[in-house]
Amino acid sequence: MIRRVALVAFASVVLLFYIPFLALGYYVTGGGELKMPSLSMVTTTFLLAALTAVVSIAVAYPAAYYLAKRGSELEFALVTAPLWVGTLLKAYSLLVLFAIVEERTGLALWGTAAGVLLGMVYEYLPYALLTLYAAIEKLSESPVNAARVLGASRLQAFLRVELPLSMPGVAAAFILVFLFAVGEVIMPAVLGAGKVYTFGSYIWDLYFKARDIFSGSVLSLILAALSLLATYVVVRTIRSLSL
Repeated sequence: MIRRVALVAFASVVLLFYIPFLALGYYVTGGGELKMPSLSMVTTTFLLAALTAVVSIAVAYPAAYYLAKRGSELEFALVTAPLWVGTLLKAYSLLVLFAIVEERTGLALWGTAAGVLLGMVYEYLPYALLTLYAAIEKLSESPVNAARVLGASRLQAFLRVELPLSMPGVAAAFILVFLFAVGEVIMPAVLGAGKVYTFGSYIWDLYFKARDIFSGSVLSLILAALSLLATYVVVRTIRSLSL
């Protein structure tokens, strides 16, 4: 029984990667014209994903630190409550909020990159928080106590001991949020109002509007490769900073 399940799982993974490579071969051999996205679309996608990861970590770190040190189970449940709500419902609830903000302040967020960024941070903030919480909770108090004994203040002990030790968790949170955000479709579609167009939205349109499965498959493979490359660069950078 276990072998059959493993065989089905393995076949699914092989099929998942085989189709994009098959489509890539279709274009390499001159079978069709690949519909590549514009450079500005790719730049917007990766910039939004990177900003989403950075803002999510900046907001989530203090909350994760508090939960790991003093938080209760109720507080932990409250900050992770957005995970219980679907992405589409979150997007339309933000539309209502944006309308209220625009009516009262004149600040238009719908159809802007800032509005899409807020939506993506709202969507992926809990993932960053959970990742950081797991990393901070495992930190030993011994290095901090040793730093305090040697005369360091609480802030100095945090900046020089706890923060560097938690950098692997920061890197993990960045990777998780970035990889989710770079392929996001719903938030740009709903909050971008057709003015903020991302790589994921372009692939979605190729599949379901243009019915160009081959181009969509190849671009999905390219997006995955670019995401892994960007992730590698970020991890190397964070590791060099934490040394």
